[in-house]
Amino acid sequence: MAPEVEEPPRSPLERLRDRLERLHRQSGRPSARVIASRTDGLISHETATGVLRCSRPPTWSELELVVEALGGDPEAFRVLWRPVSAGAMPLAAPVRTDWPEEEAVPKAAAVLTISDLDAAEEDLHEQVAERRQRESETRRELFAVLEARADLSDRIGALREQLGRERGRNEELRRRVAALEAECQEHTRGIERLQDELRALREERVVLLEKLNGLNLRRCELYFSWARDEEARRRRVEEEHRAKDSELRVLQDRLAAAEALLMSMYAQAGQHGEPGHQST
Repeated sequence: MAPEVEEPPRSPLERLRDRLERLHRQSGRPSARVIASRTDGLISHETATGVLRCSRPPTWSELELVVEALGGDPEAFRVLWRPVSAGAMPLAAPVRTDWPEEEAVPKAAAVLTISDLDAAEEDLHEQVAERRQRESETRRELFAVLEARADLSDRIGALREQLGRERGRNEELRRRVAALEAECQEHTRGIERLQDELRALREERVVLLEKLNGLNLRRCELYFSWARDEEARRRRVEEEHRAKDSELRVLQDRLAAAEALLMSMYAQAGQHGEPGHQST
C-alpha cells in the first residue's frame, strides 16, 4: 500500500499575505495611492503595492503603516510578521512510511516551577511594556515629525506664494525699469541734441562777439574822430569868439573915440555960440 502524503503547511509569508489580503478586502479594497495618502506620505504607492502583494518580506514599519491605513490591528500582524522577518519556515511534515517500531526511550522532562513561570511571565510583561513604551515614544516622535513636516509644508506654501508675489513684483519692477531705461535713453538723445545745439549757439555767439568787438572798435574810432572834430570846432569857435571880442573892443574903442570927438566938437560949438547970444 502506497504511503499517504500530507499537504505541506503554508509558509509564514503566505499566511501573512492571506491575512493582509483579507484585511484589504474587508476595508473595501482601497487603491495603493489611497493607502499611501492615509499614511501622510510616509510611504509611496509603489511601497504600498509591494506590501499588499507580499512578494518579499516587508519591513515592519511599512507593514504597520499599511495595516493602520486599512484599519487593522498592528499587534496581530506583528505576530505573523516575526517568523517572516526571522526567516523561520516550519518544517514540512515527513512522509508516513512503515518503519519498524522502535522501543520508546523515555526522556527526562524539564521540570518548571511556578516561580520560574512567574519570572518568565514577568520578564515577558516587562518586555511588552518596554516595547509599548518604545512604540509610544516612536509614535510621539512620528507625530512630532509629521507636525514639523506640516509646518514646513505650510511655510513652503507661504514662501511659494511670497515667491509668486515677488515674481509678479519683479516683473512689474522689470517693466518699470525697462520704461525708465527707455525714458533715460530718450533723455540721453535729447541731451546730445541740446549739447549739439549749445555748441552751435556757442559758435554763433563767438562770431557775434567778434562782430560786436569790431563794432565797438569802429565806434571807438568814430568817437575819437568825432572828439577830434569837436575839439577842432571848439577851438575854431573860441578863436572866432576871441577875434570877435577883439573886433568888438576895437569898435568900442572907436565908438568911445567918436563920442569923445563929438563931445569935444559939441563943446567947441557951444563956446562959439555964446557971444552972439549975449549981444542980442
